[in-house]
Amino acid sequence: MMSFFVCFSVLLLTPPGFAAAGSGVVSEPDVQWVGEARIAGTVRDLSGEELVLENGEAVNRVGGFSALDYSGKDNLYAAMADRGPDDGAVSYPCRVQMLEIQIDPKAETKVSTKLVRTVPFTDATGRPLTGKSIYLEPTDKLGHRFDPEGFRFAPDGSYFVSDEYGPEIIRFDPNGKEVQRYCVPKYFRVTVPSGDRVEENVKNKVGRASNRGLECIAISHDGKHLIALMQGPLLQDSTVDETGKAIGTFCRLIRLPIDGGAIEEYVYPLDSSSNGNSEILTVDANRFLVIERDSVPGEPSGYRRIVLCDLSSATNIASMETLPKNLQESTVRPVSKSTFIDLLDPKWGLKGADMPEKIEGLTFGPMLDGNRRSLLMSIDNDFESAADSRIWVFSVKF
Repeated sequence: MMSFFVCFSVLLLTPPGFAAAGSGVVSEPDVQWVGEARIAGTVRDLSGEELVLENGEAVNRVGGFSALDYSGKDNLYAAMADRGPDDGAVSYPCRVQMLEIQIDPKAETKVSTKLVRTVPFTDATGRPLTGKSIYLEPTDKLGHRFDPEGFRFAPDGSYFVSDEYGPEIIRFDPNGKEVQRYCVPKYFRVTVPSGDRVEENVKNKVGRASNRGLECIAISHDGKHLIALMQGPLLQDSTVDETGKAIGTFCRLIRLPIDGGAIEEYVYPLDSSSNGNSEILTVDANRFLVIERDSVPGEPSGYRRIVLCDLSSATNIASMETLPKNLQESTVRPVSKSTFIDLLDPKWGLKGADMPEKIEGLTFGPMLDGNRRSLLMSIDNDFESAADSRIWVFSVKF
């Protein structure tokens, strides 16, 4: 493992217009719709690659946006793809697309995008990190399997990325080369990894459920911690049914010191065992926005929310390998939750046949007029050529 040290300045990430935790100010969220941008599923990236994957699809197709983050300058954003087409079945070299996103609520085209750079991910030796689920160990030419799900810019321009396979957090330099790994507690990891999702769940009693790993990542308000949230409960906090599906509602949220120190853990309760978490975003010292959703697209969609969660009264459960069976009767207090945006509310005009399955990325963007902050979401099109990647933009003020 390579060491990587950087001097962090204190980051005041509380968006203007947001009341800081402990301020005593309580108000309903003030949210407005701004607009949407779409990127066709046939668009090619700037990698220059002309390879074809095992399923016959081009490797350089833009899409699969599992994360979105604003760099803080020049309208530059990172839209990061996950492990590639067909859910881990192909040898997709993982990458992140750098976009310029222009937002002007007063213009006819309120949101527009431009692809400016494609950055491939490599391990510390320069081997490509690849999404195929069977690549459990590095080879001479390839790094280990990699399922990037959460992405955040560090102040120095490097990247923090959460790997759902690990689960772990990896730091990359601005050119996408690995420089450091941050390990989560050992009881988050399975002891028998497998390229088969059902086998992985059935053969393990402890660790992350297959494809329900470290989906969400944020940088804390003071810039000193990584905040990571699991998509679903750990196996030991779930019931695994005969199909290998892990069923439960209590997810783990980690606060991990960037420069070393004790890890904190908290319980984030899903509103339904059918839900999962897609992203987390820092509001202030103890409050975070979370994308919590079901996986049903179109008209039948039943849950699509941006949730405001608060850690200030939650119990630190660090080193608690297994949660109490009846959490409500224990001394463990989960994070508190409230609805920030219900994306199925008819007032947004998003509910219906065109509601996508995977609302994945979440970031604050630049300030807008009237002391309002832009809030952007990205839609994962699963690399389907007939489906657009979409960027939704709201403006918010507390």
